Amino acid sequence: MKITAKQINEIAQELEAGMRVFFNRDTLEFKSVLDWDEMMDSEPWEEMTETIENEWPDAIILEKMESREAFRVMEEFINEIEDSKFQEDLIKILSRRSPFANFKAEVETSEHRELWFSFRTKKYEDYVRDQLSSEGIICE
Repeated sequence: MKITAKQINEIAQELEAGMRVFFNRDTLEFKSVLDWDEMMDSEPWEEMTETIENEWPDAIILEKMESREAFRVMEEFINEIEDSKFQEDLIKILSRRSPFANFKAEVETSEHRELWFSFRTKKYEDYVRDQLSSEGIICE
């Protein structure tokens, strides 16, 4: 059995949305819970996490990219842009305070919005593949 491209995409989307994904290496199923480390009221998520951990003791836990990896994705995206003015704007944003929020605001209100979403999703899919492959899971 191997995990499908569709499953990889679904996991990537969950991670992008701030979820923690538990992946059952035996059945190739996955369940997501909110990454409650960042939440004030974590009790409902803690219960769900405990249930999953009890049901799937050998689950692979996938978490969102670390900040430095996400920053690298933004840097790589800048190289994909052909609009030199927009590239310059994004480079400046990454060198100032609050680069994540400001990058997001700039890109999501631009004509490059869809390109960014596609690019980021592809990078997250690659990230998921790498994580699962390192655990011996065969990916499509």
